[in-house]
Amino acid sequence: MNIIDYLSRQENMAANQQAIENEFNIRRSTTTIILQRMEKRHLVQRIIDPHDRRQRQVQLTSSAQQLVPTVHAYINGQERRLTDHFSPAELATVAPVLRYIGEG
Repeated sequence: MNIIDYLSRQENMAANQQAIENEFNIRRSTTTIILQRMEKRHLVQRIIDPHDRRQRQVQLTSSAQQLVPTVHAYINGQERRLTDHFSPAELATVAPVLRYIGEG
């Protein structure tokens, strides 16, 4: 779901594998396995990057594009469920801490 969400926010609903690895802080081998599984389910396709023929772009298929509203609704709902338990002041305090942890 997170990869569908990420790709849906990219230009042409596509990104190269390295961008996905960086976004989710995962290894190349892990990313490859995830993308292969998504390809088998016809959620993504790999296409040659028009700017660098050595690279491949990972692009959402039309099937995955149809899932985007459902994915966004699910992610937003989960975020609301999490943040509803905190006051705005508490969220303002914890947000910088979480960003710091995420960068490390």
